[in-house]
Amino acid sequence: MKPSRLALLLLLLLACLPPLAVLLYGFSERWDRSLLPEGATLHWLLELLGDARSQAAVINTLALSLASALLALLLGTPASLLARLAAPRLLALLDALALLPYAIPPVVIAIGALELFVGRWGAWLDVRWVYIGVVTPLLFPLVHKAIGAAFEQLDAPALLEAGRTLGASDGRTLRLVLLPLLLPTLISALLLCWVTAAMEFAIANLLLGGTVELLQPLMNSMRNVNGHQSAALIVLSFAVVALLGGALQGVMGWKSKKPASR
Repeated sequence: MKPSRLALLLLLLLACLPPLAVLLYGFSERWDRSLLPEGATLHWLLELLGDARSQAAVINTLALSLASALLALLLGTPASLLARLAAPRLLALLDALALLPYAIPPVVIAIGALELFVGRWGAWLDVRWVYIGVVTPLLFPLVHKAIGAAFEQLDAPALLEAGRTLGASDGRTLRLVLLPLLLPTLISALLLCWVTAAMEFAIANLLLGGTVELLQPLMNSMRNVNGHQSAALIVLSFAVVALLGGALQGVMGWKSKKPASR
């Protein structure tokens, strides 16, 4: 075997070991007396599915992350389209803003939101809306970059120029031509933002605290109480993320096949 293939195989093995260990721990009766787990069982997962606290955490996570993703798409799409079609200076500003979420740690964002929105205006603001408002800007780079890549692939300026040649306004070309072509990209960006928001931990743990419990903080709190249930909850979250990722992959596959069918 070539050294490059061996290195790739070792890397895949190291990447798969932690999820596999969590999976085995979540479906075993105990794993504290030997190197291998003892007894296969669905008890922890079934108990978790019937637990009202876990159900509420899953529902809250899906709802708040979906709201954040939708808001990022609804606000980010018009801004990104406007910048690329009519305002090059705004595009440079949006490119710079898209880098900020990667430069500022989530802990700093959460502490700042606690001081401003909860500490001073907490009596008037619902903490769930504060969470959505804080997470939404962090998802903007995903929307902005997805639209940018789609614009380059579609050659949008050429389509607009063709519309002008045929007597159509830019707004009409955007509405009837560009937006339908961008639809798979927008759906992909929405699903990607949804998955990203659902996996957020630092802001959810610090900002929401015990007010509204989400999936990631629940995993952390259950770790010291029942490791098997915590592992089963991680498996459940993996399943949810895998479903969203499968939907994203399906949309991307549809997007890649669509031009070929013309």
